[in-house]
Amino acid sequence: MSIEGVQPTPQDNGNSANLVLSAPTGNGTVTNPTPQAATTNEQNGNAGNGNAVEELLDVGKLKSAVWLHYTKVRINGIVKAKCNYCKKQLGGESNNGTTHLKNHTKICVQKKIRDGSQKILGPHYLAKGNQELVATAFNSDFSKRELAIAITMHEYPLSMVDHLYFKGFVCSLQPLFTVPSRNIIKKEVFKIYDIEKAKIQSLFDINRGRIAITTNLWTATNQKKGYMAVTAHYIDNSWVLRSHMLR
Repeated sequence: MSIEGVQPTPQDNGNSANLVLSAPTGNGTVTNPTPQAATTNEQNGNAGNGNAVEELLDVGKLKSAVWLHYTKVRINGIVKAKCNYCKKQLGGESNNGTTHLKNHTKICVQKKIRDGSQKILGPHYLAKGNQELVATAFNSDFSKRELAIAITMHEYPLSMVDHLYFKGFVCSLQPLFTVPSRNIIKKEVFKIYDIEKAKIQSLFDINRGRIAITTNLWTATNQKKGYMAVTAHYIDNSWVLRSHMLR
């Protein structure tokens, strides 16, 4: 069906029966309907099928850094800021400002989960094998130190950090953690040694009693090398026998 003097233009919104008519002006040119009219037609077309039309908008000219966490879209003619993490839609018009966007970014649970700042309740293993429930958040430096402690206490080889399936196992637990190289984990082990050395020195400084030094010779089974361990024994101020390996 055609109407003289009027050009029908299909509106692709899932309903082929909806037409947007462009009427000619007095000089013979064809004009499109006003944005308000187009929005009304779009809303009327979606009222019957319940589908929302979403159009991506360019955010290249927006200066606020908060837009790194949002996507600017137009839904049924209304500009919205859609969170890139939880997909929640907030006001995206220029007169809405960005304060509400910054506030949502601070409390967005999905963002906290993705960047590792969300605390979760899980077991924490103590030195004697016991465990307790604590609220913890992912920290790369803390995980790297725990790996160095495990290598030290269980005498794992430093080369384990280069094993492909070990890396795959760690990635399955926490994709945000990057397994350190052999040299980096070696430096981390020496850091732990310096920390423990300082702790023992501070214990000796406050101890009122004497310290007995003993030596012990032993051979490493994997390297067939002989070692001599120097151990300090003392009774602390609470009358408890303590022993620490010095070298």
